[in-house]
Amino acid sequence: MITLMVALLIVGGQADATPPPPVLELQTPPAGLAEAPRSPPREVYELHLAVDIPVTIVAGSVGLVRVFFTDQLARKSCPCDPSGINSLDRGTVGNHSAAAGLAANVTVYGVMAALPLVDLLDLRVGRAFGEDLMVYAETLAIDTALQNATNFIVARPRPRTYAGDPASLASGDGYLSFYAGHVATAFAMTSVAAYTIRQRYGERIWPWIVGGLIASSVAVERVASGDHFPTDVGVAALVGTGIGITVPWLHLRHGEIHAQIAPVGANGLGLVGTF
Repeated sequence: MITLMVALLIVGGQADATPPPPVLELQTPPAGLAEAPRSPPREVYELHLAVDIPVTIVAGSVGLVRVFFTDQLARKSCPCDPSGINSLDRGTVGNHSAAAGLAANVTVYGVMAALPLVDLLDLRVGRAFGEDLMVYAETLAIDTALQNATNFIVARPRPRTYAGDPASLASGDGYLSFYAGHVATAFAMTSVAAYTIRQRYGERIWPWIVGGLIASSVAVERVASGDHFPTDVGVAALVGTGIGITVPWLHLRHGEIHAQIAPVGANGLGLVGTF
């Protein structure tokens, strides 16, 4: 009996001495390293589609009038005498850079397509992006309508037309110099982009600098190509910038008004709150 008990103790001692198998523990990553959920982008614009959609369609359709009826509507007033041009613009007659004209087209239409794409990559598909896109489209539509109406009303011959370029003399488009449509569009779309960045992210300087440089390059190119006079692009820059700021400003989303009557001083009442 004693021998049996000793044997059991030895076996039990050996069993207890065997190390337990390792235990795999799943460690939870620190809270700071966990990927935070993406918050929805801030909506800065408020739309009124019953107004915005008709305005955009009607204003944008003015551009189609130019496409189909330029020769019928434009007033052809040449032969034109360059001596009648003001001293600031007179030196532009004779400019005829095809490379500058191509660069202006690439810049305007490239930036026009790139701005919504960059906004989409930043915000992703959602309400905020849809509002940005509507304001952007309405800005460009209004800009198109105003510039084309002015072109036909003023009917100023282009520098190339004054220089006797046969294609410009024969085409109605050769008499639509004032004011510069490419330049107005460039300043309008870069201004609405800079204004949107300012409202959403608080950036005050660099978007305007970058946008101004891009749009100014278009102005220089349109003068070098012989399509516009300096006064054409100067007025276009002012008008395009004005439209690019005014349209988004009119769509700004205003916060809710919280107000209440509260005691003021010893014996008075006043309206206090956040607006």
